[in-house]
Amino acid sequence: MKGRFRNSRLRRRFIALSYLILRKSRYFKGTSQQFFRMTWASFLAQLNLNQDLPFLLVAIFVGVVTGYLAVIFHDAIKIISSYLFYGTTALGLPNFNNYLRIILLPLIPALGGLVVGLYNAFVAKSKPEHGLPSVIKAVAQKNGKIPMRNWFHKTITSVVSIGTGGSGGREAPIAQVGASVGSTVAQLLKFSPGRTRTLLGCGAAAGLAAVFNAPIGGVMFAVEVILGDFSVRTFSPIVVASVVGTVVSRSHLGNYQTFQVPTYSLVSDTELVFYFILGVLAGLSAVLFIRTFYTVEEYLQKMEKRFRIPLWAMPAVGGLLCGLVSMWVPELYGFSYETIDRALTGTETWQNMIAVYLLKPVTAAFTIGSGGSGGMFAPTMKMGAMLGSMFGKLVNDLFPNITAASGAYALVGMGAVTAGIMRAPLTVILILFEVTGQYEIVLPIMFAAVTSALVARLAYPYTMETYVLEKENVRVGFGIALTIAGNISVLDVMQRKFVKFFDVTRVETIIDAFHNTRDSHFFITTPDGVFIGIIGLDEMSIVLKEGGFAGMIADDLVKKNVTMLYDTSKLDEALKIFEISEYSTLPVVASGTGKLLGILKQDEAFSYYRKQMNLIGENTGDQAEQKAG
Repeated sequence: MKGRFRNSRLRRRFIALSYLILRKSRYFKGTSQQFFRMTWASFLAQLNLNQDLPFLLVAIFVGVVTGYLAVIFHDAIKIISSYLFYGTTALGLPNFNNYLRIILLPLIPALGGLVVGLYNAFVAKSKPEHGLPSVIKAVAQKNGKIPMRNWFHKTITSVVSIGTGGSGGREAPIAQVGASVGSTVAQLLKFSPGRTRTLLGCGAAAGLAAVFNAPIGGVMFAVEVILGDFSVRTFSPIVVASVVGTVVSRSHLGNYQTFQVPTYSLVSDTELVFYFILGVLAGLSAVLFIRTFYTVEEYLQKMEKRFRIPLWAMPAVGGLLCGLVSMWVPELYGFSYETIDRALTGTETWQNMIAVYLLKPVTAAFTIGSGGSGGMFAPTMKMGAMLGSMFGKLVNDLFPNITAASGAYALVGMGAVTAGIMRAPLTVILILFEVTGQYEIVLPIMFAAVTSALVARLAYPYTMETYVLEKENVRVGFGIALTIAGNISVLDVMQRKFVKFFDVTRVETIIDAFHNTRDSHFFITTPDGVFIGIIGLDEMSIVLKEGGFAGMIADDLVKKNVTMLYDTSKLDEALKIFEISEYSTLPVVASGTGKLLGILKQDEAFSYYRKQMNLIGENTGDQAEQKAG
């Protein structure tokens, strides 16, 4: 009966749609192309694609397409690199007996760079952008819209660049390709801005999950790094797309961990001290990577202007420089994970570990900074594995009875440096767990990854992505787009009615207000209105516990060193403070006189920001519909 009912329901919908088309065709006066566009729009409306279940079907489609593109991506790079670099060893080793390769090795990445440069100049006809920053920018400023052919161009240039020896990684490019696929499908189906951003996240998650064989990590990457949105309506389709992309990848590439790691565990509780130290070193190394990469990139840009090098030739110059360095240390090439595997098993040499640690950000900048294509996952993981392995060898030699083998530290270091560069420790923890299958070592990874992210944030304000976006005046703070918030004054959002007391007010009065109002923060000013400080829960708990407050006034209790906003401050500044601090309420004072004008609450600030984002998205959608009409 259920099957018969379902069939009859579909039959009625088909008849209704057919009747609608027939009726429109009888009275329609336009061209056949106009009639087709109008009928397609009616068809989309009949299918109710903006409802949850059909949208999940679209997410599945994006996952399938991205999964197959990841398989093609993986196999194409493997075929090209195996043919060009088969049997390659470092120059100077005894088994390097083909001296013709002294000339050929640096020319292979240069030739790959030339192909990429010519392709971008004459086929794609666009200047290449940094991969993940361009995706985050599309989410923050363009309602998730990426040029429709971007996925095709990015696939070609990334395969050529990495396959010919470029020093970038293949993980971020396939995530960008997947994001482009999701955005393209959303634009073709005329989804709303919110749905478009979600489908972009579906593609990014499916791409990273497929290439890493890490569905959970792919989901967390999309919601934590790309979208910054953990809502259920966003989360569900991303999970579906990530799982489907992983299944497609496993069916062709096999179901195995990316890295084959021996079983490691926490040998003793004391060992956490060493992992903490490794986390600090990883955070500083992450800053070293970011600053080295962009210093080299900016030098290449200056060189391009000074010598008037054509845009299409710059990737060849970068490829040549990368080849000249990598011919001495083949582990610097981007297509191979062998050096990570050796570090994880404790068999990598000190010479290679030092060379890869110091030179990987340089060669990555030669490739990507000159206009080539590649990602940052593999380079940062290589650098982190080398750092961890070197640190592990030292502590294991000094304290063999209470420390694990160096491979365990290589695994933790790999995750810690990546977390420091991305400032997304949760994503890195989940990805590392999935690519290694090592549950026993999760505790040290969590400890070191969080430590690294905190140290990197304190030492340097930018991630690999936000550095580029800040230069383009696109401000993104820990998962939220701040460009729109940069145009909103805190005066438009703050509350002007709040509980305040003078500095000479007796403490008994403040305690009475504490018991009889819902407010937990009281703002203290002089009788002239000049802001002095805040009496919050901590101060109140102390005075209530001690009980000896007779004769005390507000000035005896007030906390004076508090963060303030000014009448010239913008909403983005407030959002950043709320994100990185424990403040739930901030005072707004006049910049000239210091008088208290109002207060800004965290929940109201974020609520106002979201409303403005939704309004802008709706206006953009309405304008697009008007242009299309």
